Amino acid sequence: MTCLGVGQRLLRLLLSVVVPTLNEGQGVIASIDHLKKTPGVSQIVVVDASDEKDSIEFLENVRVGTRVSIVKSDKRGRAAQMNLGADHCLGEILLFLHCDTRLPIGAGDLVAEALKSAKWGRFDLRLDQSGLSFRVIECMINLRSRLTNIATGDQAIFTTRDFFTQQNGFAEIGLMEDIEFSRRLGKHWRPALITSPVTTSARRWVSHGIVKTVVLMWKLRFLYRIGYEPERLANMYYDQN
Repeated sequence: MTCLGVGQRLLRLLLSVVVPTLNEGQGVIASIDHLKKTPGVSQIVVVDASDEKDSIEFLENVRVGTRVSIVKSDKRGRAAQMNLGADHCLGEILLFLHCDTRLPIGAGDLVAEALKSAKWGRFDLRLDQSGLSFRVIECMINLRSRLTNIATGDQAIFTTRDFFTQQNGFAEIGLMEDIEFSRRLGKHWRPALITSPVTTSARRWVSHGIVKTVVLMWKLRFLYRIGYEPERLANMYYDQN
């Protein structure tokens, strides 16, 4: 086998991170810088659907190469963007990360270890704000995830490439793609849980208010559970932004 072939094989065995973005501006650069410093991350695939000029300009200035790829998506929506990103991944392990979420130290090793006994999984979550209210919110999110085996997108869902392909990736729906994905995968394999938390932005709770945000999230999940169309839910969700 040639040196190039050996290198490609080693790369496929490592971790590819897919980051779907939409008008994140400077936040994209911060996410890429964080991932570049995270041991075990062999590839970063940013899938962007931005239409704001400053966000597009930021991405045009990103130095791409073997570790970082910028993929332009004609479709908006995290599900479609993440599926497109997966198509560009070389790693045998895929991790889907929100732009405002940061992985813990040693995330690459933690994911590889978790997938020795599972085919998919997620992290516990911590919010980036101080205060008792935010500790209660993250505790409830983590507890719900343990009890239901459902992961949300800001918990950095990861899976093997083969399992992702077998399950046909994310359903390209307007909202709740993470819930649908978790339920579908959970029918075949119990998810692994990494207790070292990812840290995600609490900007929604800060800007819209804790009570209002929690009530909206509960409402959307309840409506989805009783059969509301995800596209209708997406309209309700984004109308609050």
